[in-house]
Amino acid sequence: MTDFDIIESMNNGKDKTEKLFEYYTQEVKVDLWLTNTSINSIINFKDRVEFKKNNIYHRLNGPAIDHNDTKLDKYYYNGEYFEDKAKWNKAIIKEVRRIKIAKLNKIKNPE
Repeated sequence: MTDFDIIESMNNGKDKTEKLFEYYTQEVKVDLWLTNTSINSIINFKDRVEFKKNNIYHRLNGPAIDHNDTKLDKYYYNGEYFEDKAKWNKAIIKEVRRIKIAKLNKIKNPE
């Protein structure tokens, strides 16, 4: 098991983010995406795409770590990792509904 695999297996989003920061700056020697100041970021790697919001793993419409091999996909909501996709679906449903309602209200009541 590699250092990256050990970090990937961590459940705590904040600790995991800190360890990944150390790994990428010290081992991989890249830090441009680590210091990304945008609210949302999408980072493309050879084997996966990572989705972050405010520098924590977060995605509402799919896995936050989207591997080429779908068996390895990881689902996160506000930095919290969900091993079970059904539990992730349950966690995101309120936010998805809120976003949809806001969009419908905007269509009905344009400013």
